[in-house]
Amino acid sequence: MSAIKNEQIEPRSFQELIRPQDEMRRHPKQERSRRMVLAIVQAARFILLQHGREGLTTTALETVSGVPKSSIYQYFPNLDAIVFEVFREVIRECQLSEYRAFPSQHPPTVMSFIYWLLDWSIDIHRKLLEIDRSLLLEHRGFWDTWKELDQNLAPNSSTEHFIYENLKRCSDFVPGDDDVMRVHALGRTAQMLVYSMMADNPEFIENEEFRHMLARMCVAAFSTRPTTSPMRTN
Repeated sequence: MSAIKNEQIEPRSFQELIRPQDEMRRHPKQERSRRMVLAIVQAARFILLQHGREGLTTTALETVSGVPKSSIYQYFPNLDAIVFEVFREVIRECQLSEYRAFPSQHPPTVMSFIYWLLDWSIDIHRKLLEIDRSLLLEHRGFWDTWKELDQNLAPNSSTEHFIYENLKRCSDFVPGDDDVMRVHALGRTAQMLVYSMMADNPEFIENEEFRHMLARMCVAAFSTRPTTSPMRTN
């Protein structure tokens, strides 16, 4: 484990909470290096799914990936950093596959789209639990799952753009002056609620009422504000 795990870092900045502190030592730039890192990450994913975290060792990684330990440590400071990279690979795969496969035949309703958005996020977190349950729950930071999608879309697009374009296709969508804020709130609410509540109790994710409750909360975050608002009190 890296020394940073034992340091008392206070206060922690928002950016530190968004991303795990155990990052790669350096990112590969040449094709040969990229293939090597990919082999390490794919080997780690295979080991985690087959044998759990207890089976993930540098010796096992060397055997499965064919990459020597010395090269593994050139890119990763510890095993946690490798698992976090596996998390990112899983998130990226889920985001891109769902993005490309999004049904476009019939205009949905806002509620059906919200359910689809939530199921997308729930599926990602369910897969992450399978990879390394303990590390995911112990991190207690915020995994910005949309970030992986943004990094893999065309430069002129984004997750929020994708959400907004599909909301406009909904038969009951009512546009307003604050659509940018509403779409941002919906996207953030969907991913943050799934992550935070699953982290509080991972069994929630298997409860059918979980998604219904989250859907109601997302609708509340997305809906237009009431025509009158209460007076502020000092």
